[in-house]
Amino acid sequence: MVHKVLVVAAVSALVALAGCQRTSYYNSQPQAMPQPQPLTPAPAGQVQSSSLPPPGGATSGTYNSGTYQPGPVYDNTQTANNQSQFPAAPAAPETPGGVGDVSAPAGAMAISSSALVGSWKVTENGVQCDMFLTLTNLGEGLRGGTRGCTGGLSQMKSWGINGDQVVLNDANGYAIARLYKTSENRIEGPSSSGGQVVLSR
Repeated sequence: MVHKVLVVAAVSALVALAGCQRTSYYNSQPQAMPQPQPLTPAPAGQVQSSSLPPPGGATSGTYNSGTYQPGPVYDNTQTANNQSQFPAAPAAPETPGGVGDVSAPAGAMAISSSALVGSWKVTENGVQCDMFLTLTNLGEGLRGGTRGCTGGLSQMKSWGINGDQVVLNDANGYAIARLYKTSENRIEGPSSSGGQVVLSR
């Protein structure tokens, strides 16, 4: 009985080992890559040569044993009707979306950016509001803002000094007002809406 159990165990072990045998798909002989077929040579045509036609100023001539009549020759900016090839660019305002340059009024005083820092009372066309000027850089100007203002002044985001002129700018950098110091605590000038802006404190 023990002998039969041992025989059955031995046969089971052999079957299990046979089933776990490793199968290898590796081929020890590398296969040669197929070589591409050679291309059929293309037939070569004959190269022809002839002289070029004369430059654009000529009115007629010969080319490849024939005659030609060139059309009119224009430079880069002229067309057949002697007009510009491109339409004229529309005239853009000096400061698009803003107020143009303003001449200094008589008695305008020199001014510095440090003297402007702080809060100001603003009046434009009878409307009063507040303005705050800082020395914090913002783009090409200095950060500023308003509270309670209407019109263009409500869009004021930065300011700067150009000579003796104080320029208030919107978020796009367009001048919305150009002001001059006219007394110790008064700065005034026109806005882009056509009103007169007065800063005081």
